[in-house]
Amino acid sequence: MKYKFFLKLILLAFVLLFFSGSAAVAQKKVLRVGLYTDPETINPFEFKTWNELPVTGNITPGLMGPANPDTGLRRMSLAESVEILENGKDILIKLKKGYKFHTGDPLTPEDIKFSVEQTQMPDNANVYAGIFSEISQVEIVDEHTLIYRFEEPFAPWQDTMWMGVSSKNYYENVGKEKFRSHPVGCGPFQFKERKRGEYITLETVKNHAEYKPDFNEIRFLIVPDPITRLAMLETKELDLIYNVLPHQVAELKRHPHIKIKKAQVPSLYYLSIKPSFFPELKDRKVRMAISYAINRRQIVDKVFFKQGYPLYTWANKGEIGYDPGFKIEYNLEKARKLLKESNYEHGTPLVITYTSVMPNAPIVATILQKYMKNIGINAMITQLEYGTYLTYARNKDPRAGHMALSAFAVDQDPNAHLALGMGSTSTYCYYTDRPNQEEMDKLIAAQNKETNMGKRLEILKQIHAINNSDPGSISLFGLYEIYAMNRRIDYTWISGGIYPAYLYKTKLIK
Repeated sequence: MKYKFFLKLILLAFVLLFFSGSAAVAQKKVLRVGLYTDPETINPFEFKTWNELPVTGNITPGLMGPANPDTGLRRMSLAESVEILENGKDILIKLKKGYKFHTGDPLTPEDIKFSVEQTQMPDNANVYAGIFSEISQVEIVDEHTLIYRFEEPFAPWQDTMWMGVSSKNYYENVGKEKFRSHPVGCGPFQFKERKRGEYITLETVKNHAEYKPDFNEIRFLIVPDPITRLAMLETKELDLIYNVLPHQVAELKRHPHIKIKKAQVPSLYYLSIKPSFFPELKDRKVRMAISYAINRRQIVDKVFFKQGYPLYTWANKGEIGYDPGFKIEYNLEKARKLLKESNYEHGTPLVITYTSVMPNAPIVATILQKYMKNIGINAMITQLEYGTYLTYARNKDPRAGHMALSAFAVDQDPNAHLALGMGSTSTYCYYTDRPNQEEMDKLIAAQNKETNMGKRLEILKQIHAINNSDPGSISLFGLYEIYAMNRRIDYTWISGGIYPAYLYKTKLIK
């Protein structure tokens, strides 16, 4: 009897242990977000592409966050206030109090100074290093105050405020390689685990100074295929997906557990052309012929179900200097005439490369191929993995193709993409020897320093006039951001944001 009694006790204890463990798992609140490509890096000092920010923004926020389109100012993050000093060029920054890094160390101006210096460092190859090089000195005033010193007025000074901030002590203690795989910041989530090509997991920081997320973890699942991302939302394997394609909306509406939202965001999709590296594209008449041959409105209406708008100049619809009155007509007759007058040899193949960076890229590439065939250009299509294409493009490798379907996620201020994509020494400029390149470089430098908005707009107008008449890239369209979620959560895209920012504000619907 005693044996049977003790056996029952052991069995009961096992059952209680099993179910209590199951309950603990069930109570763990995980937000599952689908990423369309694996971030190239999670080290904020080595920033390469905007797809890194949904991850790093939750770990290592900056002094300021995404721009508010209503005010033109970035939202405050780690900074309590920013102020332009009387000399018109230096910025006084006061830090919020109570912030700590995930190591327990307090956030100090010394950490800000260190983070700026790391972002500027050439070895880190941060694509925004040129912008941060405008800061000549970070002066520490007291334990919560610092000053960014600039050599001269810098119009887009806010673009030096968003970079991720990390702990100087932690970086120096663990070294660069450890930091690259396990970054530390003072955001509401901290790094937990990463499996390349599959997922990145963050966990909630207990007793965060400002935010108490509804979730214990965020798990970013790497799902490059848009059809698979959609299916995983439908089967509840994902809670949130973005970059939803317009033609997928009807399918999503069939599922009552899914809700769909739309946001106006900075958006610029274009055909990147490389005239400096391919003689077939050197003649501007070839590039202008291609531009006239593209029916942008048709692409937006037919491929994206009118969830966007045509773009004709290399500028985002909401940015400073955008001219809504400028148009390039769809004109096959003019396109054929220009091509006939050009030095393009009939039958010469021109390669169009596409990656996952553009929605419906295979379809858009096929349509562009048809448009070019209509005027006598032999266009071939090839696909590359996005990271591979970026490597080829940065290294000016011909395997990147004559042309590529590209995207530039930009804020309201145009300086970043002008500096990165139009200057003769720019990382992503493939037309570095245009006939008036010296003038272009001077104009880019001039708008960079002009804090008077009226004068700056005049300079930007000249820049766009040069590029419109002799394009290094051909703008195609902008798209609205369509995102969808499981009804167990509620998330609202931050207006003006170019990535899903502030995921820690996502609410769990009980």
